[in-house]
Amino acid sequence: MFGVGNLVAVLCFVPAGYLADRLGRRRLISAAWICSAIGVASFVPLSDWHGAFVGSALYWSSTAALPLIIAYVTSIASRAQLGRALGLVLAAYFAGNIVGAPVAGLIAASAGYRAAVAVAAIVFAVSAGLTFALRTVPPHPERGPFRPPRAFWVLLALTPFAAMLSIVSLAFIPVYLHDIAAIPLERLGLYLALISLGAAALAIAAGNFADHIGAVPALITSAAVLTFASVLIALSGRSEPLVALAALLLGATQAANPVVASAVERIIPPARAALGYATYQTAFALGFGGGGTIAGFLYDADPLLPFIATAALALPIATVVGVVIAREARYAGFA
Repeated sequence: MFGVGNLVAVLCFVPAGYLADRLGRRRLISAAWICSAIGVASFVPLSDWHGAFVGSALYWSSTAALPLIIAYVTSIASRAQLGRALGLVLAAYFAGNIVGAPVAGLIAASAGYRAAVAVAAIVFAVSAGLTFALRTVPPHPERGPFRPPRAFWVLLALTPFAAMLSIVSLAFIPVYLHDIAAIPLERLGLYLALISLGAAALAIAAGNFADHIGAVPALITSAAVLTFASVLIALSGRSEPLVALAALLLGATQAANPVVASAVERIIPPARAALGYATYQTAFALGFGGGGTIAGFLYDADPLLPFIATAALALPIATVVGVVIAREARYAGFA
């Protein structure tokens, strides 16, 4: 069911980006949230799991809104503060995860699972309404084919590898924390919340760093933090303070997102920003899914291997991406 939903999400990215550049990014983001609201609401009356495929497809199709949100932010934020703006938006997403999970648990425990699902559908509907109320951004007058420079396609080829790395250390982290680090089940959620908290804080920090110091130093710093976190959790054993610190720093898996997005903004033609980010997100989603599978093979061989692989590859991949961004920056004159 989740596999079908994710497949639909991947197939929605590029068409949604194409339409957003022509019909308006705000409208398409609102439509994505409405699809999610309908998909989630369809779970409320279900009595058989077979009917969940349609709801799952509608729910996951909303992820097509992510590249559209990035494109919308790039169209309203100044270039000098773009990293900060994108960092705040992505941090808000992770903050929603932190708050949403325990709230959903409380509602489900007190009123039942159907009530929790119904509340989630209402939240998506409210999100659609709030998004539709945002300021309309006039469309770019220029049209023509989608022809970004070669640097975009090079980054697109590297994106699946970076996406794999962003999930390898996290895919089985709940299992690792419980089985290897011996974290009691009742405290396991706190450590997962620490990862989301770290992702939110580090995304904001990386975005600000990129605005003031540069995208490449911010990217390398994020990779260094991720490397340190991976080494720390591999060496922490059953020391809960060290595991907690490592979990917080593992949020660096997402810290590079606003940095790369702000750098890509300078490469993609403005009139095709939504399509460009949607294409980028498609490549990321494919690598992300493959990374989960690779993480399973690594974890089966040795529970520490996902963290060792992350520590070994984070800085090399970030360096290659940084070289591409730096070369494009010099060529475009914004280094």
